[in-house]
Amino acid sequence: MADAHTIQSWLNGDKLRSKKIREQYPLIGLIVVLVFLYILTGYQSAKQQHRLTDTKKEMLDAKFRYMTISAQLTNTTRQSQIIEALRANGSALQENTKPPTKILNLK
Repeated sequence: MADAHTIQSWLNGDKLRSKKIREQYPLIGLIVVLVFLYILTGYQSAKQQHRLTDTKKEMLDAKFRYMTISAQLTNTTRQSQIIEALRANGSALQENTKPPTKILNLK
């Protein structure tokens, strides 16, 4: 029967009004604040981790776009590609078949 009395005193708040428990209110408040901060920090770190993952995905996507554009630019600036484009447009320009010569300025 003593157990029922103890449980009932906790449920109706008699134990919370006792002097020993009232002396511990600041400690209980501190524990509640620390638990709240712990939970808040967990949410913030999870949010930051998601942002970091999204940023890594964006960087990888940008890297692949850069590589694609770079490969296309390299392909279109090749001499053979330029000659084909000139021929397709009906240009009168022709490829130089003579090797370049150095002109010396003799004084």
